[in-house]
Amino acid sequence: MFGFIVKKFIKDYQDTHLSQVREKYGIVCSILSIICNGFMVVFKLMFGFLTKSVAIQADGFNNLSDMGSNLATLFGFKMAGKHPDSDHPYGHGRYEYITGLVIAFLILLVAVSALKESVMKVFQPEKLNFQITAVVVLIVSILMKLWMSAFNRKAGELIQSTSLKAAAQDSLNDVITTLATLISLCLSLITDLPIDGIIGTIVSLFVLKSGVDIFRDTVDPLLGQAPDKELVNQIYEFVKGFDKVIGIHDFMMHDYGPGRKYMTFHAEVDSRENIMEIHDQIDLIERELLDKFNILTTIHMDPIDMNDELTQALRKQVKEIVHHMNEQYSIHDFRIVSGPTHTNLIFDVLIPASDDIAHRELKSRIEKEVQKLNSSYFCVIQIDHSFI
Repeated sequence: MFGFIVKKFIKDYQDTHLSQVREKYGIVCSILSIICNGFMVVFKLMFGFLTKSVAIQADGFNNLSDMGSNLATLFGFKMAGKHPDSDHPYGHGRYEYITGLVIAFLILLVAVSALKESVMKVFQPEKLNFQITAVVVLIVSILMKLWMSAFNRKAGELIQSTSLKAAAQDSLNDVITTLATLISLCLSLITDLPIDGIIGTIVSLFVLKSGVDIFRDTVDPLLGQAPDKELVNQIYEFVKGFDKVIGIHDFMMHDYGPGRKYMTFHAEVDSRENIMEIHDQIDLIERELLDKFNILTTIHMDPIDMNDELTQALRKQVKEIVHHMNEQYSIHDFRIVSGPTHTNLIFDVLIPASDDIAHRELKSRIEKEVQKLNSSYFCVIQIDHSFI
């Protein structure tokens, strides 16, 4: 069914890296969800009133709120697909993340409301009016929501959309709440306990937790989440496959929405090689990174001396000193400037983003260790924090 629908309504459906294709996926998923949720709102509210079940009625209003989140998703994809303008030169892709926040908010709103109603039903229970027609409606609702969840999740994974993944989780939450409603309705035949309220309370707490999880997952990229480690490793291996690149550091990636990533890093190159040949290869790497990973990249070249024996020996010694202080520390941009009275060792030290050591203290500790090698060595150190 998924393959048939995307082939029927989405042109070039396999080119999921294209913004117009991503937009089509979002629109198709949103419209299908609106139709399905609209159908379930009518039937659940109708049978909820007939059976006097607050759980069925709450489920119906939940589907109504789902329609609101589907409309927000539709709006988000339309806005995210807008062409960059002078005020937003990096595009409007983060509207998708904002849509995810809206969905999370609606889930939390429904969960709190359902929790309140369920707790009241525990203390003020009402006898449920069991009807086989209500059971049929709830089963149909479960099957439809399972299909919607699977459809949105598959589409969300294909185009890496947080808002579609959030919509898929929302549909799965509905499956659980509707199943709980069905169970409470059946149990009402054999017990007078306030099963409707008890199960509703448990399910409401579950939905509340999932809403918090979705909220966190959509806030992270807006705040500046670290890039995926697997993606970073793939980029490292790809770039280091070029013969002119000796090492990579100062890696930064900015996410302006799905398919709108920008990256910068420094590439160490041999200072004695032909600068024009190196520059030509750097340009090639930038183009191929765009083709392979769909990331617009700017690379800064850092020339280092790979032939001077003293520089190589001191680089190795300093690297061991820094690594001994903390296994997560590393150095780059190492060079030396020799004079008649002393020698400057100039280099950067990369430390984890979470490391709160005082920079002055770290520099002092490194210099003390370096001067044990030779008292005429002085360090010029730049402390960098890792962004990956």
